[in-house]
Amino acid sequence: ASQLEFRRARSIYERAIDVDYRDYQIWLKYAEFEMKHKFVNHARNVWNRAVTLLPRVSQLWYKYVHMEEMLGQIDNARIIFERWMKWEPEEQAWYSYINFEERVGEIGRARDIYERYCATYPVSSSYVKYAKWEERHSQLALARQIYERALTELPEHNREESIFIAFAKFEEKCHEFERARMIYKQSIDLLPKHET
Repeated sequence: ASQLEFRRARSIYERAIDVDYRDYQIWLKYAEFEMKHKFVNHARNVWNRAVTLLPRVSQLWYKYVHMEEMLGQIDNARIIFERWMKWEPEEQAWYSYINFEERVGEIGRARDIYERYCATYPVSSSYVKYAKWEERHSQLALARQIYERALTELPEHNREESIFIAFAKFEEKCHEFERARMIYKQSIDLLPKHET
């Protein structure tokens, strides 16, 4: 394909965006066209414009990050993730960022993201996921601390039965049966009667 054909294709995409920049499918096709023809900087420009104009469209962020990771541009991918997290996206976006840091061997960074995730989503399930993640990484003391923090940091209306059950089961796995018993007792004392 000649340079003239590439310019013509770009012109068509740009006109389509002028008509309706909110149609994220146009942005996806445009960036994929650039990537397919190995115009990486053009693709970056398209992705950057797309996420700037449509920051709530997760698919654009996922594809942008994926491109940078596939190119081995770990720092660029991290910068994009950080921009995305400022928008406080859905939980799956946070997990993608955590998994990315795990893939590149940055467990400490993944842990920091989990901390921010729990601050953004202060609910029982966030803490349970974080504690189970630490448990999978054989960090039992840290997992226990996360469960304990959940019981003190979470507002009462966000403390669900699930956090107590997960914590007690964790202690049972650690053969800390007395601790597990105390957690079950605490749940009976703290949870409304209709939840116990």
